[in-house]
Amino acid sequence: MHSTNSFLYTVLERIRGYLDDPDFDAKYDNDYLVRHIICPTMVDVWSRINMNLDNPVVLRHAISITTTAEYYILPPCISEIWRIARRDTDGDIVEEIMPRNEFNPDGLGWAIEGNVLRVDPKISKNNTFHIYYVPNGDIMPHYATAGTLGGDRKTFTLATSTTLGALDRRQSAYAGQTLRIIPSSGKIEERIIETHDVDTGEVVTRLPFEDTVNGDVTYEIAPTGMQSLYEAIAAGAAVKLGAYRKITQAHAAMITQQYRSAIKTATDNLANLQMRTGKYWQKNTVDNPAYNDIDSFFSWHN
Repeated sequence: MHSTNSFLYTVLERIRGYLDDPDFDAKYDNDYLVRHIICPTMVDVWSRINMNLDNPVVLRHAISITTTAEYYILPPCISEIWRIARRDTDGDIVEEIMPRNEFNPDGLGWAIEGNVLRVDPKISKNNTFHIYYVPNGDIMPHYATAGTLGGDRKTFTLATSTTLGALDRRQSAYAGQTLRIIPSSGKIEERIIETHDVDTGEVVTRLPFEDTVNGDVTYEIAPTGMQSLYEAIAAGAAVKLGAYRKITQAHAAMITQQYRSAIKTATDNLANLQMRTGKYWQKNTVDNPAYNDIDSFFSWHN
């Protein structure tokens, strides 16, 4: 029984509707389509939308920076790093490492080299810093029927096998993604994943689920429930699969038009969620010496 509330099953059905081709159903099963058609299309669509989001998920990844080490492994799935800072016990930022040019006389501070963070010069005292970053959607989505929700309603144990897609086995890969619990009846809930531990097979959500669900839980790790986003991924995937099937240029052009319409709708929605201040360049920041202390702020305006 396919769940009509599932992202993956919904997109699969729309792909088949766009192509209306009975032959590819036997040649490319659902799991193949998720892994090789939907997954890369999802990453492509999300990367196009991500730079314009009004609601990016910002994660804080703790990293122990020592006086002896220069290189540190970064978490996967990073779209943007916003800052690397140390926090006190109250959560206030008390120190930052700033990125600079390689030829800066004070050293480069920090730089990204592949999946490695380079810190130079080395710090003078061992400390825990937090990498503030926005995740991308470059993960393996999946749908499964045997997850379990912990008593705190935040800790969720992923299934060991999936119905669709695959488990992403990179540490912290699912951090920042959406966990959707799909019960057989009642409400569907979605929560942002805060941490993902591959060794224990657990994810912890930023906020608890409202309902307690006992026993095996049907769930999905996939984009949040937004019809225009689903449609953009489905249309983009149909064009990709259509290339496999050698559909006509006219057919591909019609699907591409639907893709463009859907991705514009999704982008317009997600880029205009916060309309209290509108779009402008922030000046009241720690990087602006005219604004970062109150005396300078008032003297500048007077």
